[in-house]
Amino acid sequence: MAFSGGVDSSLLYWAARAAIGEENIVVLHAVSELVSKRERQSAAATLKIFNPSPDNLVEVCLHPLNWSEFVANTSDRCYFCKKRMYRNFLLEAEGRQCTVLLDGSNADDLKSKRPGFRAILELAVQTPLLDAGLGKDEIRYLARKAGLPTHDKPSNSCMATRIPEGDIISKEKLELVEKCELFLLDKGFIACRVRVEGQDAVLQLTTTDSRNIFTEAIRVDLLCFMQELGFARVLLDMTPRL
Repeated sequence: MAFSGGVDSSLLYWAARAAIGEENIVVLHAVSELVSKRERQSAAATLKIFNPSPDNLVEVCLHPLNWSEFVANTSDRCYFCKKRMYRNFLLEAEGRQCTVLLDGSNADDLKSKRPGFRAILELAVQTPLLDAGLGKDEIRYLARKAGLPTHDKPSNSCMATRIPEGDIISKEKLELVEKCELFLLDKGFIACRVRVEGQDAVLQLTTTDSRNIFTEAIRVDLLCFMQELGFARVLLDMTPRL
């Protein structure tokens, strides 16, 4: 099964273990430049709680910045990435005599544009949470009932989503995003995202964080930090993250 470390894949892993036993599940976890260091640490901490057998845990190293169709950052970027990733997962699964690859997509994922879901369908990857009609709120409820620490973990996406469509994706831009979001996290902002749009940093925050951003000390520290990184302006997206 594909494991990202979020609430969806954590619940799926928990349910699969309960259904067929941990020894019958191979956990496939992708590692790449698209995932921040903090997210990698969070996923590792969650896996440590599940404590899978080393023989049943596979880290698949990917290098999307070497994929020309990915760095071009077209509207199908997520499709190309998911297709490559899951092809690698399927090869690993087949080599271990696994008969099916599971993915943690849920019913709410169908409510927004998800180019990557086309790759899931094309590769015949199974989506048990979606098949059961479970949305995010229900998944969080079930994860909380199961005692999973990820039950209230904010939704996240790879750092490439912070770069506007059509702008070439580079290592430097991804590192810039990570520095900005880490700064905000260290200031107590949860589930923040920072889009890099030319010389502007565009903040997308939760409703609570949007109020806190106007605290004078935080605002001054943020502006100074962003200016040191080379941004001309720091803008606030008025549509809050849910």
